[in-house]
Amino acid sequence: MAFLVMNQLFTMIILMSVGFILNKRKCLSANDAKELSVILVKVAVPANMIILLQRTYSHEIFVEFLKVCAGTLGVCSIAAILFFVIAKGMKMTLSATTLFACCGAYSNIIFMGQPLIKALYGEEGLIFCVAVMFVSTLFLFTVCSVLLSLGTDRIKNTGKVLKDSFLNLVFISGTIGFICFAKSIMLPQIISDALQFSANTTVCLSMIYIGFLIAEANFKEVIKDKQVYVFCFLSLIVTPIITKVFASMFLGGIPLSVLVILMGTPAGALLPSFVESYGNDPKRASQYVFMSTILSIITLPAIAEFLCGS
Repeated sequence: MAFLVMNQLFTMIILMSVGFILNKRKCLSANDAKELSVILVKVAVPANMIILLQRTYSHEIFVEFLKVCAGTLGVCSIAAILFFVIAKGMKMTLSATTLFACCGAYSNIIFMGQPLIKALYGEEGLIFCVAVMFVSTLFLFTVCSVLLSLGTDRIKNTGKVLKDSFLNLVFISGTIGFICFAKSIMLPQIISDALQFSANTTVCLSMIYIGFLIAEANFKEVIKDKQVYVFCFLSLIVTPIITKVFASMFLGGIPLSVLVILMGTPAGALLPSFVESYGNDPKRASQYVFMSTILSIITLPAIAEFLCGS
């Protein structure tokens, strides 16, 4: 299994290098990259979530899907608390603490997790990938939103939080896909093809976007920062172990393995732009994304082999 993960990671590294080169050669600007992320979040990923749930209803899969949703919520909550407590113990400021906690709770499930799951478990695993995406996105826009607004003047009222949480395209498309699955509704071929073509761009564009972010990071500055290494250790090693222990109480087989691997992916690539909207430090978030992405090349194969190999 570790060999399959390594193959997939090296493929993704090749695509990341495209984004890296485009950045260094000034072929892709920061504004271009931001627009690229908009296309991903508002077109490719929503289309993908609907397509992945285009299958005949199965009660067994339905139950496991709900269990994975519950497991994702539990792990995200545990991770947020763990990172928050450790950040306070490291004497971080409140804004740095909330950033540390949110980046630890939101993994790169949308951009990096999906191609890994497809390589390892095929279509059977991807439906559970949607469950994790669905809940983690909701967690980002609710709990993480509240955390990031602590101590700032950007505290959102309940109505705004609910609007951002439930009226975003990822959540809406996930809901549509889930309804189609529960009712065994198959979309017309012309619509299905359009969604499939859009969904097919997800992996390539997301890896290019991550490569661009990596090129933006100051490697010399990041590599000397002990807090970044603490973050990576917690995110890439401790979190998947906690996931395995916690989720094993009610999950098994492919659903459990999918959740463990996705919770072991690096910090989410969308975090820098998300935390910036709260006046927090996008540069710091980029450092977490950068170093955890690099180190995940080592940790993800180990997770697949030792936590999901049996």
